[in-house]
This record gives sequence, C-alpha cells and structure tokens, in this order.
Amino acid sequence: MTESDLKLLLEKQQSLLEKLLDFSQRQLAENDSVGLDDLLSHKDKCFKELQEIDSMLQIWHQQYNRPLHTEEKKLDRLIQELMEKILLSEKEFEKIVGREKNAVSLQITQLGHQMQYRKESEHQRPQIKNMKT
Repeated sequence: MTESDLKLLLEKQQSLLEKLLDFSQRQLAENDSVGLDDLLSHKDKCFKELQEIDSMLQIWHQQYNRPLHTEEKKLDRLIQELMEKILLSEKEFEKIVGREKNAVSLQITQLGHQMQYRKESEHQRPQIKNMKT
C-alpha cells in the first residue's frame, strides 16, 4: 500500500456511502416486500465493502501516520456528511417500521378480541332441542 492510496480509499468509501444513502432513501418509499428485500440485500453488500475499506484505511493509517492533505480533508468532510444523512434516513425508516409494527400489533389484538367475542357468543346461544312429533 502506498501513501497515495489514501485518496483512492476515501473516494471508494465516498462512492459506497453515496450508494448506501440512495438505498436508504429508496427504502422509505418502497411498499413491496420483495423490492424492500432487494434494497436490504444491496445495503448489506455496501456494508461488507465498507468494512473492507475500513480495514484497509486502518492499515494505511498504521503505515503512514500523517495529517490529511487538503483534498483528503475535503473527502473526509464529505464522508462525514454522508454518514450523517444515512443516519437520519435510517432513523426515519426505523420510525416507519415502528409505526407499521404497531399498526399490525393493533390489528392482531383486534382480531384476537373478535375471535374471543365469537367464542363467548357461541356459549350463550340458546340451543334448540330436538323435538319428537
């Protein structure tokens, strides 16, 4: 690994974070579960690649312990901004999922009450006796 590789690693990290932000924002609008699974799969791939980049960045910083140059600082700021945007997008998605989960829980509770009502009402019905004529 060379000293100039830092810029390349930061650019790759920026590119992956831009993709991740795109997937994160698209999941907010996705209504189809298959489409959402596809987006989550793409996000997982981005995370794996980001982990690889992070480990390479750690190795680079161990080998070359120097301050960032001007272009590298710009890239680092862009990366931080992207991470903040991703965090906000993921928190919004978490809220949406939480609301949907609560709605489903409420529906399940209501169905349970309806089933319980039906069970109770069967016991209270008058029974017709078999009459012989």
